[in-house]
Amino acid sequence: MAALATPVDVVYSCTAQPGGVASNVPFQMELKTPAVQPSPSATVTVTWEIRQPTATPSQLLATAAITPSSAVVAEGTVTPSGSPVPSTAVTGGATASPYMTVSPNSPMPLPTMTFLVRPTATGTVALKGGGFSLKVNGAAWYECVPGASGGPSVNLVVGTGTPSTSSTPSTTSTPTTTPTTPTPTPTKTTATPKQTKTSYVTVVETPTKRSSKTPKAGANTGSGGEMGPDGRMFVLVGSALILAAGAGGLAMRRRGATQG
Repeated sequence: MAALATPVDVVYSCTAQPGGVASNVPFQMELKTPAVQPSPSATVTVTWEIRQPTATPSQLLATAAITPSSAVVAEGTVTPSGSPVPSTAVTGGATASPYMTVSPNSPMPLPTMTFLVRPTATGTVALKGGGFSLKVNGAAWYECVPGASGGPSVNLVVGTGTPSTSSTPSTTSTPTTTPTTPTPTPTKTTATPKQTKTSYVTVVETPTKRSSKTPKAGANTGSGGEMGPDGRMFVLVGSALILAAGAGGLAMRRRGATQG
């Protein structure tokens, strides 16, 4: 199994930048390696956690306000020693943004740094933390170096089994899927003939109503109004002629009978 260090107090001398006064800070530090033994040629992720000391006077303080949008950057080195890994310092770091505003002279946030090492053979390699720096929004705030006893340390055991699941996998290209827009299939539409609508209109002719005009001062009987007084005279004369003709005919018959 790979080694897992226990948090210990490690005194670092931190100098405020630029050209500030150095102060000793007993940080709580811990180097962590994967819980499963990595195999040779596997990339191993090592983390370096740094916590502020519990005593307020010894804490590393912010020199100015740190807003939630500020970027706090930690950069450091870890040096391996042992045959599985070349004894060359490995540089790592981390960037973090605080969730709330940090006022000046308040304990500043410390990001957890990450380091990648690749062992070349089986065995045990010792990892030891070195110096680190803190920057806020690109400006250097502190430079910290370990004391005579050095920084935190941990042993990494490299086995022959399956690579650790905590190791960083190699980059695999993800196939790009191009979305295909379906082409609509035209639908053949058969025209439906329109039905012819026949309308029948019945015309009823209303006869023109005749109006009878009653002459002024005439009889209100509804008839004979157009004849006037002269028409009545003709009727009386005609009646008289008929009576006279009838009387004349009777007289002539009697005369014929008397002569016979």
